[in-house]
Amino acid sequence: MRANGKGQVWRPYLLVIAGAGAGLCAVGLGAAPWVGGVVIGVSLLVGAALRFLGSGRRAGLLAVRSRNTDTVVLAVMGAALVAGSLSLLLPSLHHP
Repeated sequence: MRANGKGQVWRPYLLVIAGAGAGLCAVGLGAAPWVGGVVIGVSLLVGAALRFLGSGRRAGLLAVRSRNTDTVVLAVMGAALVAGSLSLLLPSLHHP
């Protein structure tokens, strides 16, 4: 890491991007689609937590709007993606 800390700007953003990429790769490699959706949704929820806990400077590129707005948007999108992905399991529960 450089002394000026510019690398810290990318860390939270890259963590969320890596999670989204892992979810897409999981589906691409043959995992069930709901697995990839859950992985991507969880990465967005992690991003929401990082944005909520970090100040503007520590949140890095996740800081787009106010902290509350960024946190709510990431959390709602992540929760919706997790819930939607898990809902793909519901039809299989009714048909043995």
